[in-house]
Amino acid sequence: SKGIHDTLSFRYAPVLRYDDLLYTTDVDHYLTLRGERFLTKNWSITIGDLYVLSSDPTRYGTPFTSAGMAGDDATEVQAEPAPDEITQNLGRRRYWTNDLLLETTYTYAKNSDVGFGYTYRVLRNESDDDQLVADYDEYDRHGFDGRWSCMFNPSWTSNLELQYIKGLYEDRDADDQLGGDTADGSDLSQDLEEYWADIGLDYIRSVKDTFPLMYRYRGTQYEDFRPDMHVHEVTAGWEHSFDRQNHLIIGAGPSYVDSEGLDGEWGYNAYMSLTKIYQHGNVAALINKRYDPRNFTGSDDTGLTDITDVRIDATYQFTRDFSSSIFGLYRYEDIIDPQGDYYLASLGDRDPLDEQNVDDVTYTRESFSAGASLEYTFLRWFVASLRYTYFVQDGDLVRDSYDDHRITFRISAGKELWRK
Repeated sequence: SKGIHDTLSFRYAPVLRYDDLLYTTDVDHYLTLRGERFLTKNWSITIGDLYVLSSDPTRYGTPFTSAGMAGDDATEVQAEPAPDEITQNLGRRRYWTNDLLLETTYTYAKNSDVGFGYTYRVLRNESDDDQLVADYDEYDRHGFDGRWSCMFNPSWTSNLELQYIKGLYEDRDADDQLGGDTADGSDLSQDLEEYWADIGLDYIRSVKDTFPLMYRYRGTQYEDFRPDMHVHEVTAGWEHSFDRQNHLIIGAGPSYVDSEGLDGEWGYNAYMSLTKIYQHGNVAALINKRYDPRNFTGSDDTGLTDITDVRIDATYQFTRDFSSSIFGLYRYEDIIDPQGDYYLASLGDRDPLDEQNVDDVTYTRESFSAGASLEYTFLRWFVASLRYTYFVQDGDLVRDSYDDHRITFRISAGKELWRK
């Protein structure tokens, strides 16, 4: 429902899933509610909620697409994009999550606004407590953020975003974590706090050239589970439009990683995006290397991660009603200062007392995925799509080395019922 001062969206998607290994079927459930209200011309309030009951970590937070919804955008129907994904190393574990979003934005000048937001997420296992299975680490996640942007003049703009995140976990047995018997039998708290800061300054030279400069800070403070981690990144970039069909975004800069009790290390961050638009399709290539804290995967593969992504996407419109898309993605991950089994797998035969620098012990993991889809529109407001995705991952642990094939068929319908 779209009005002059407000927008309301409520969507439910049941997903029928067949497991070819166990010959079983199940139904996953996705529920999204999102509303936006303009109190004045320049002041808006947004509320959203996303509920997921599933055994598929790869669909976490993305149950809906714009297929069959004329004029819709896929990002508009999500309560909030998940900042990190649930781990895939546990296979198919039935879980449920709920994400609540509250935010407000006030525009005080042209291309200048200020905003505040609160997010609350929970992850819970659906399996019985007495089952001897490796379930997700349940948590509650609270997030508070503030945003500010300002256009000083047509050539200079600036933006600032601050975020505080509090993660609440159940305590973990110290003997299990340390791999032995402790004298006092104490528990280790997995609670943590994250601090994010993004400060940007853009120089707009012309309609074709923009030069952004960005400083990023990511800090994580752990109560007992692991040493604190801090990342500082500075990135200088260039955005250039060659013409209406070709667009380039490129940037790079130094990164510094610091940890409690260990010497810091210098690295780098970089990104490159190239988009080319044709008459009946487009091609996009992306390279992105950055340091990201991943503390809410639900397993031990958490912590600060050095991630490198190489991705290519292509779409082609055969006819007005028939289109296709393909993609390929390669990802390289280095989990810095891993814990538990990931630490033991990374350490090998080395003495842990020899660890002096932040990146002396890292857990390496590689993955590759590729897919293709076909989409056909019929009877004006029906859309049918068929998608195949292949995923293969290679890590030092056995549970991190596997391949995954999935075939998805989706049919959707969208029609305007009435207009005021």
